[in-house]
Amino acid sequence: MLMCIAIMNAGKMLPKKKLQNCWNYNDDGAGILFIKNGVLFAEKFPNKGGDSFDKFLDRYVSLKTSDVGDLPMLLHFRIATHGMSDEYLHPFPVTPTLGLVHNGVISGFGTKDKSDTAEFAELLGTIPNIDMDMLDNPFIEDAIYTYLGGTNKVVFLDNTGEYRIFGEKLGEWIGDNWFSNDSHTKAIRYYGSTAVKPGQTYGYDWYDEVEDYNASFGVSTVEELEEVSHDMEAPVQGTYD
Repeated sequence: MLMCIAIMNAGKMLPKKKLQNCWNYNDDGAGILFIKNGVLFAEKFPNKGGDSFDKFLDRYVSLKTSDVGDLPMLLHFRIATHGMSDEYLHPFPVTPTLGLVHNGVISGFGTKDKSDTAEFAELLGTIPNIDMDMLDNPFIEDAIYTYLGGTNKVVFLDNTGEYRIFGEKLGEWIGDNWFSNDSHTKAIRYYGSTAVKPGQTYGYDWYDEVEDYNASFGVSTVEELEEVSHDMEAPVQGTYD
């Protein structure tokens, strides 16, 4: 499952062109997970058309040139499949000191009204004292991989700058940055296992909450995808406190 793109940005500032591609081809909006003074912060930027991307880009550049410095940060650009509202833009908290972004669809999680990733993060948060070190516990590691299957990719970041990528080999390293798929560099939209280029049509079934909790949501042409954007609102900002 290749919906969305998750990025572990531990290197230099990403070029505007790459970020624009990510936004254009995963166009429900974006989110950033970053560290400032030892605290994790999440900021979310719904795509409402207009100057939505510019507001995201300005904030990203500001963070990379001031607050974040050389610390790694996570970026996520979303194509919604479960939980079709802006509140389910990534990232999601596991605890106040551990967060994640996800690329794919986690089988058995999520409904039309709630993100599969949000439910997965909530489940992880029920593990007593869960932190980055515990992700290496063989029992917890195996359980996570069992839930994720062979196609999902999840990146964790904690408040010290440590990160862990599940499904790392399914993505690509470019220097010190990891990308969960190639929609940062190609004019391609991913829905499930189908790559769609501009102007190309593809089939889909609308989300059916009863018959298939894991179906992708979409439209029949790339042009129609542009029609589901809305008017710009202020970014949602906050900490995991």
